[in-house]
Amino acid sequence: MTQELIELDACQRCGGAILDYLSPITDSPMCITCGWRRVIVPADVLAEVEAHLGKNFMEDRYTHKQIGTGKPPLSGWEREKRRRERVRREKEDQQLAVS
Repeated sequence: MTQELIELDACQRCGGAILDYLSPITDSPMCITCGWRRVIVPADVLAEVEAHLGKNFMEDRYTHKQIGTGKPPLSGWEREKRRRERVRREKEDQQLAVS
């Protein structure tokens, strides 16, 4: 028979109840409302984080000589469709202004 411990209003995320089986189960402790679990960070990861504190976010950046817009240029057909749409709107605006 396993022992269980329930702590009310103990979840860090939602304030729900935490269920702890008090045995080495990977799901223990866990919030029964939102599923939050205690995070165990390995020592080597903590050491790497401590060593990186205070340094720049990225040591090696990929730099460009020219900054692009991120969008490829429009094809000839796309430019033509937009031109036709612009001309159509201009004609409609002129007809509305006349009436």
